[in-house]
Amino acid sequence: MLFENINQFQKAKNYLLENDRDIRKTYDLLKKDLDFSQMSEGQILVALNSLNEGLGDTIANFLGGAFGGDISKIKTVLTQMKEQELKFNSEEYQIYDEFYRSLQDQKALDNDPNNPNYQTLSKDLVNYRNSLNMRMKELNKMHEEIFDVLEQKIKDLTGDNKRKKKYFNAQRATDVLETRNDRYEKIKAITAKSKTRSKDLQDFFGVSVESAKKQAEDAKVKAEKEVNSLTNTPAASTGTTTKSRKEFKDEPEKSLSEEFEAIKNSVGGYFSKRRDIEKLQRKVEDEVHKSEFDKYSEGKQKDIYSIYKDCEELLDVLAKEETKIK
Repeated sequence: MLFENINQFQKAKNYLLENDRDIRKTYDLLKKDLDFSQMSEGQILVALNSLNEGLGDTIANFLGGAFGGDISKIKTVLTQMKEQELKFNSEEYQIYDEFYRSLQDQKALDNDPNNPNYQTLSKDLVNYRNSLNMRMKELNKMHEEIFDVLEQKIKDLTGDNKRKKKYFNAQRATDVLETRNDRYEKIKAITAKSKTRSKDLQDFFGVSVESAKKQAEDAKVKAEKEVNSLTNTPAASTGTTTKSRKEFKDEPEKSLSEEFEAIKNSVGGYFSKRRDIEKLQRKVEDEVHKSEFDKYSEGKQKDIYSIYKDCEELLDVLAKEETKIK
């Protein structure tokens, strides 16, 4: 079994991270804590090892080290993204494997209802599966936090440079194809061992084989599109920024609309996009409160208001997608 309740799990996780994931140091702290007084040394150590394996690397460790030039930095972040996704896939697979072994233990126990320890063992197995669910949520959270930082790093590196963006998008799409296929193959392999495994996985974790397959298929289409577009990158044009700024000053709805589309089509995750959308909404609000806003045509005013509405709708869609992922 792992920890008996969420309070134990959270406390152990915090101690583990605060002590650089040193199992022995963390155990020395936990054995003095009253919340763990009913657990033996072996139980605590086994639980800590399982917890440590289920946690992703911290953001600080993940982003450590110096970078070189812009392209070198982009390649470094691309590598980190790919490695993080493959690590996530492996840790996710490990959690699912432990889940199915727990179900097998439960089945064996149910075939022995006269076991004098039946109630205790059954409760332990339920607690164990609940702790696996918690590990999965923590893994997803850590994964999203890491990508939030990495995606912001990419935005800083590429800026408004279209060539850098196209290079990143093409390479990233290719990497995603590999990592999505890797995840699909892992989920397909582990659920193929029994007819009921797919249903058990979806019921308990909300994950389906078909969804993983669809993500892999979509990644293939996107990779082909991005790689093809890489060869059609137009040369950078000088003076474009100055012209755009003057044009957008006279037509703010165009500037705001293009910014919305850029956010919508960006590679960012939920937290990254949400932050950018909220910034855009504040820009729309600033525009509405300008003295010259009342002088705009009715059509222009409606266009600006509609951008705010589009932001609200996109936030709603992203929130729903994030909920499904969790």
